[in-house]
Amino acid sequence: MCLVLSASSCRVWTASDVIADSLDSSSQRRAGTPDEWVIGKLPKLVLEGTPRRGGELAVQLGADPPSLNTIVDSDYSAAQITEHRVYESLVEVDPYDHPLYRHQPGLASRWEIGDDKKTYTFFLRRDVRWHDGIAFSAEDVIATFQKIQDPATKAMHVRAYTRDIEAIDALDDYTVRFRLKKPYFLVMDGIFVDVPIQPAHVISRLSGSQYNEAAHNSLNRHPIGTGPFRFESWTSNQRIVLVRNEDYYRRGAYLDKIDFRIVKEATISLELAERQELDIVTRLRAEQWVKMDEARIRPKYNRMLSYEPNYSWIGYNEAKPLFSDKRVRRAMTKLVDRPGIIRALQYGLAKPTTCHFFADSDACDPSLLPLPYDPVAAVEELESAGFRDTDGDGVRDRDGQPLRFSLMIPAGSEDVARMGTLLKESLSRAGVDMRLQRVEWSAFVRRLRDRDFDACTLSWTNGSPRSDPTQIWHSSSINGGSNYIGFHNAEADRLIDEARGELDDGRRNQLYRDFGRILQDEQPYTFLYIRPRLALVHRRVRGVRPTLSGFRYEDIWVEGRRGGLTVAE
Repeated sequence: MCLVLSASSCRVWTASDVIADSLDSSSQRRAGTPDEWVIGKLPKLVLEGTPRRGGELAVQLGADPPSLNTIVDSDYSAAQITEHRVYESLVEVDPYDHPLYRHQPGLASRWEIGDDKKTYTFFLRRDVRWHDGIAFSAEDVIATFQKIQDPATKAMHVRAYTRDIEAIDALDDYTVRFRLKKPYFLVMDGIFVDVPIQPAHVISRLSGSQYNEAAHNSLNRHPIGTGPFRFESWTSNQRIVLVRNEDYYRRGAYLDKIDFRIVKEATISLELAERQELDIVTRLRAEQWVKMDEARIRPKYNRMLSYEPNYSWIGYNEAKPLFSDKRVRRAMTKLVDRPGIIRALQYGLAKPTTCHFFADSDACDPSLLPLPYDPVAAVEELESAGFRDTDGDGVRDRDGQPLRFSLMIPAGSEDVARMGTLLKESLSRAGVDMRLQRVEWSAFVRRLRDRDFDACTLSWTNGSPRSDPTQIWHSSSINGGSNYIGFHNAEADRLIDEARGELDDGRRNQLYRDFGRILQDEQPYTFLYIRPRLALVHRRVRGVRPTLSGFRYEDIWVEGRRGGLTVAE
């Protein structure tokens, strides 16, 4: 699946419920059993009861998306709002089917796969309508993929998965056949699950360049989908509102409305939670999780700790002469005290990693350990690359050029800023002058696309246990894709290409392990850690379960009103 950047029956609660809950937790602690609050496990109660329609959910969102069109913008916030909620795909993954995550019907009621594994025929539902009332048909599927395949469209991060499509034909109004140039192991997840189908009556008249711009493509600011929620409004840097699609063709959402409130500061998110102005806080900082005032928060909220397929990284722009030398990149990694960062800033909650793939998959080689934090070895790497302090100013230089660069970080992330400060001190002791450059998210994404940075730090998040590294690591993804750092390695390209067509899981995972060893040697990224998802879920929220792709809002219902546990209905 496409990876995205990331910078989730009426029972009335009364005061007696809170007291009982506290007593239960105290009894659990005395008995030596795990305390659900401490370990971040949602209680069984959240899945009990009969779902009921009605109510509004207030959800904290950490950034204002650049657009709501994930075909143009590979953005985590936009994906959490629109994918499989506003927009739908031909096929879905059962989010609760761990560890298999099998496929199930979406806009296609069924499909057939040819014996050659290159022909896929989808039989579309006939009872689907777009949110503006127009009937869904094969024309919409064709128009969506035509826009993705158009080289003028800024969709290279999606095109990395669809590049082997040879032809798409509408056999009739409700049957679509895809023919691939060669078999592709991730065709179901990477294409038919991941591509959000868009309305032909909006996009077919647009050129590729027009499709990119909100001035021409209304979907960038006002998505029209087929999903269980309709887009209602977007107030920039304040909120994005979805409402229930009353004409949905399947079991509809229970909630009347989802109010995604854009709250960039983690401290403000917690303050709003204390005032019960949020139902779900999608991201907490590790420090907040550990130091949370239990007496103030626990009576109102449950806590949730889970691990999605993700990793945080520092990337080095190889188009810059400084970082074209792998010895410099390796030195940078050896100067990053990752164990110390996990202890000090993530309070031991994050997990170390060296792997691009879902950590629990066989695509990761467990014997491949992170390069150690070793300033002495880092200095040796820098000196072998010719960097010495020839003028005594404390900064190494080579051919008159100082070893100086800027690390671009998202302006709204305090954890990243603190990490950057620690890293700056570590690099300075080794004679490296690193400067922190805090950039607002929309400008950050733009500069990534333009490759206008020295180094940057971010996270990749994938909603699936299966992935194809083409989008991030293949040289074909340097211009227009998500290979923002310009990594290019002929052997890596060969392994990625061979793996795409390898349908045997064991052989493909071995290719990916070989690819992982190239990344280990080249160090285009400093792999930092796998971030935990630390969330607060108000006690009135029901039907919520952790999944690899975040919260399934269409399965959530609420009991009572927010703002107090004693509720008068």
